Amino acid sequence: MGGKSISVLIPLLTDKPLRESDSDWLVNRQEEISYLNNITAHLPFGILGVAGETGIGKTTVLNFVKPSGVYVQTVNISLRETMESILYDLLYSLASKLEHDNDIGEVARECKDWITEEVAILKGFSLGFSMLGNTEAKFEKSRAPRFNFFAARERLGLLIEKTVNAKGKFLLIVDELDKEKKEDVLRVIDALKTQFLIENLVVVFSLPFAIYREYVSDRMRWNEAGNLENVFKDIVFLEPLRSLDIKEMLVKRLDRYLDFVEHDVLEVAADFSDGNPRDALWILSKSVYDNVHENKLRKGHLLNTINKVVKEYISTGVSLTENQKKAVKLLRDYFGPKEGILEILQTNGFKRTTAYSVFEQLVEKRFLIVRDGNYKISGKFKFVDF
Repeated sequence: MGGKSISVLIPLLTDKPLRESDSDWLVNRQEEISYLNNITAHLPFGILGVAGETGIGKTTVLNFVKPSGVYVQTVNISLRETMESILYDLLYSLASKLEHDNDIGEVARECKDWITEEVAILKGFSLGFSMLGNTEAKFEKSRAPRFNFFAARERLGLLIEKTVNAKGKFLLIVDELDKEKKEDVLRVIDALKTQFLIENLVVVFSLPFAIYREYVSDRMRWNEAGNLENVFKDIVFLEPLRSLDIKEMLVKRLDRYLDFVEHDVLEVAADFSDGNPRDALWILSKSVYDNVHENKLRKGHLLNTINKVVKEYISTGVSLTENQKKAVKLLRDYFGPKEGILEILQTNGFKRTTAYSVFEQLVEKRFLIVRDGNYKISGKFKFVDF
């Protein structure tokens, strides 16, 4: 290791979406990527979604969706305060991507200039309003400019239409909407669906998990009032990765620096992650920072970091009763159905009603999670010495 410290690992553990140039680091998402490439290439038109918990790799998957013969543009939504600001951001971002295109550039620049002027008016009024006295403010408030939602929507439709006419099949990927509440996302998509439902246009949104859950209920007819299948042609759900996948991801990232890490460290990090790549990278980074002058990251280092972090976070929001702590210790290595948990608890002195109550409370607090239809203690708490 040449006298180097484990600080050399920090750049390799940085959490950022992968791009096509990073394809060697991609782990177990080929099936979802292949499906998205197939459906976006052959679907005549429609709205699709990619859903999953935060940090699971939605942006990475979307970065690899490049169907052959299809014109692709990706926009990231950063202004998400209101439905209007999302629309303005979408129009501005798409126009910025297209403004230098020979076929669409003129229309794109017109859209961008219009948005810039609109926002300048709104911001200018806001600044002036804040400088007014109370009497003037009451008068001016009634004349406050508003987001011109309908004009923006019309311009977005025109820009999309021009793009389809010039490029043929057009795939528009809209990322970062998964950070928003389900209701807000659905309001935006519902308001814009007329602009999106045109021949040769496919739109893919990154979506909150709650929308996927509701979509499944609608598709299975479990929700009588649901109609999300009328909005989305399909939603691809990114399942948590397996522990082996997380370890493979870490091995690929660390590569020639694997000698700086004890083998058991990868096992613990994979368990801690519960299948979420971001969590594995995060806890390893935390442990490296805690032990930055060491020449090898050891299992003990990582366990100390996990205990410190989890206990700190628990102290700020979640409390456990003595029975719940005892149950977590008993179930650390358990993976199986609910009945098995109840049996273990009752065998170890819990009354039947108490066992049921503790089980429900641990599920509610997410100390117990479900994987493949079975329960297990979340890796976040498996190694904590309560």
